[in-house]
Amino acid sequence: MPDEPIYPTSPPPAPSAPPPPLSLQNRSWHSEEAPPPSSAPALMPSIFAAPSAPASPVFMDKGRALRPVTSGPFLTSPPSLFDRTPMEIWTDHLTELEQWAKANQRDARHDAVAFWALKIPAIVASASAGICAQYHLTNFSLIAAAIASFCVIVDGIQPRGMLRNIHLRAYHDIRFLTSHMMTQLRSSEERPENAVRKIIRDSEPERKRIAAYIRDAESALKSSGKV
Repeated sequence: MPDEPIYPTSPPPAPSAPPPPLSLQNRSWHSEEAPPPSSAPALMPSIFAAPSAPASPVFMDKGRALRPVTSGPFLTSPPSLFDRTPMEIWTDHLTELEQWAKANQRDARHDAVAFWALKIPAIVASASAGICAQYHLTNFSLIAAAIASFCVIVDGIQPRGMLRNIHLRAYHDIRFLTSHMMTQLRSSEERPENAVRKIIRDSEPERKRIAAYIRDAESALKSSGKV
């Protein structure tokens, strides 16, 4: 019996890898989540490599990958006074003077109201008492005279509004100082930044003089209890 031909046979199939655990079969990796850790050994960094850029601040978002922060309050530095232009400094200086002038004008109005708050009722009550006495209205005359006496006594013991003229004078002096500074800037032939610095320095003695007489007047009246 002749020999049958021998055909080459394929090698047996390799055993398949075991299926992943059930805890990982239903889990999908998203682009925002951290990838699974790699088992490859980390390469040794070279000491001759170029230095890398500093890392940006990061934050953790409950299981998601760390993402860099590109904006926020921690990455912005506060503006510095030395970074401002001369015109910005000039505008700020004039704004401060304007606010100071308005504050003195407001105090002058309040002092005027406080000055007449008891004097006007005393004048009206005194006139009313005389008229009531002329028409034999004794009760009304007594009440009006008592009101007038009370207002005069209180105003004499604790006078108010004594700084009205001081605050009004300061208001006009500050406005005059601001106008003088603007005139100097318009008529200056120097460079704007040099002119601004020079005008602000030259106006400082006048500003101190105004602040000094306001302080002296308020201190004198407060020490005597007449404010």
